[in-house]
This record gives sequence, C-alpha cells and structure tokens, in this order.
Amino acid sequence: MAQVTLPYAGAARTRAGEHPIGPLTAQEIAQSAALLRAFWPAKTNLQFKTITLLEPAKTLLLPYLQAERAGQTPAPIERKSFLIYYIRNTVSSLLWRSREEGGAGLMTRTG
Repeated sequence: MAQVTLPYAGAARTRAGEHPIGPLTAQEIAQSAALLRAFWPAKTNLQFKTITLLEPAKTLLLPYLQAERAGQTPAPIERKSFLIYYIRNTVSSLLWRSREEGGAGLMTRTG
C-alpha cells in the first residue's frame, strides 16, 4: 500500500488505521461487529447504531504526537472501538468497547 500523509499530524504512514486517532478501517469495523456477534447466541438479531474509534487518553496521545512531530518513531498506542447497538424487537440499548489483544478480541461492557 502506498504511503499517505495524514493531514492532522503531518506524518507519513503506511496505513491511516495505524494512527491512534485515525478513523477505523473497514476491516476494524467489521472485526468489531464480528467480535460482538460472537458474544451473543447465533440467532440473536443485533442492530448496530455506531461503531467508531474510542480515542486514547490525552495523556497517552500527547507523547505520541510530540514524538511524531519531532520525526521520531512513536510507541504504538492500542486502538479500540466503541459500539452502540441493540437487540432487535427489544427495548435494550447497549454500549461496548472492543480491542485487539494478541490477535484475539476482547469485549468490555460499558453500560
């Protein structure tokens, strides 16, 4: 894949999804949905309302951005997704956070 320059940071990267505040890639969105679907019984009818990036804490992001602007290779920051969904034909709305950990997905219920 060709390198792109991210306009908000000015750094050349091989993929936009590598940046800790870059938008989720289609693969990350699909993977987040698949992780959540795997949590529920197979015939559960889920409706996703939002799947988006859960931004890292500013205390983690600031050193990353400073290193990036100084031309250094910043330490990677784990990317997480935030999902809002409901089970169709119910009144339940649920929030989840997901992240990749060693190739396996981890889901955390937040509400």
